[in-house]
Amino acid sequence: MELGPDDERALAELEARTSAEDPWFALGLRAGEPCPPAEYRRHRKHRLRLLLALAAAALAITAFLAGSPCGGMIAALGAVLALVTIRDGFFGPPSA
Repeated sequence: MELGPDDERALAELEARTSAEDPWFALGLRAGEPCPPAEYRRHRKHRLRLLLALAAAALAITAFLAGSPCGGMIAALGAVLALVTIRDGFFGPPSA
């Protein structure tokens, strides 16, 4: 099936916009091995932050139980990581 000039132009615009917005995704499509779009890749970073926050919280609890004076600093680090993760929209829909 042959495309008309309007369809060709629309596809070219879509290709240019996709290449500009998410070059890794566009490169993967051209190579025949697509990677997930940026909206889905961002969640890996949020999951890592959440995991780090949970690990810091567990470490802080362990430090408090052991009587270590550095437990407060570790707890503060965990709280900051958790707040940054939530502020970035971990629980919300992905932004376009």
